[in-house]
Amino acid sequence: MERNGRFTSFAVCIAASALAACASTPDPKPEIQSARALVEQAEQSGAAEFAGKDLETARDRLRLAEDADEAHKDDDAQRYAGEASVNAKLAIANTAAAKAERGAVENMEGVDALREEANRPEPE
Repeated sequence: MERNGRFTSFAVCIAASALAACASTPDPKPEIQSARALVEQAEQSGAAEFAGKDLETARDRLRLAEDADEAHKDDDAQRYAGEASVNAKLAIANTAAAKAERGAVENMEGVDALREEANRPEPE
């Protein structure tokens, strides 16, 4: 009887250890989904034109995260998903900055054209 009790205790310890190991590594899927959404947002913002390198890095890191998730390498998947998110956010920010700069240049060109028109002598 004592032998069965030890075996049961041992089995319970093994099962508890296995569950603890599974619980200690968080599921990377939410981070991957968030990174995917940010990459899509970067693509829609025009990052391919203004921040192509940042966008490509974000895409590469997202692919690595998805591959690591499929291989059940949760720590790697979370790390790559985090990197993908950071690079996608950088692409979005750089795109916004480039668009703002382009707009400022266009506005200055418009102001210069108006000044020239205002300074043009009137025909007599």
